[in-house]
Amino acid sequence: MPKSEKESEKERIVRAFLLLLHRESKKPESAIIPPTAWDNLGELQASLAQANDDIKTIARAITKWCKQHDYCSILQALQVVQSDAIAENEDPDEDETETQILRFTNLSIRFVEETIRQAQGQHEQQS
Repeated sequence: MPKSEKESEKERIVRAFLLLLHRESKKPESAIIPPTAWDNLGELQASLAQANDDIKTIARAITKWCKQHDYCSILQALQVVQSDAIAENEDPDEDETETQILRFTNLSIRFVEETIRQAQGQHEQQS
């Protein structure tokens, strides 16, 4: 079914973005996420407020935010990452947030926003 494939592609984009954000927030300096992106996450969160748990709208908001700010490195990372590749490259010490991102079956807007907030807080501690 083409529709379900598109749905899973949108879901993959959201999961890949959250995982990327979470992992990069643990680093003092990210090669993928520019410093300005951390400052502009509030803008992304504001656009997500209208998503109402619609995975298509969430994925569209993420890609639109990346394009508006010319975050090519983030867009490129989202295209490269595939959910299968994520599972194979899991760290043995994978934390609870990563497990939730990878395994959560219903990606809600609340979960997305909370993960973004956590990553932002972690990033602030690292810098």
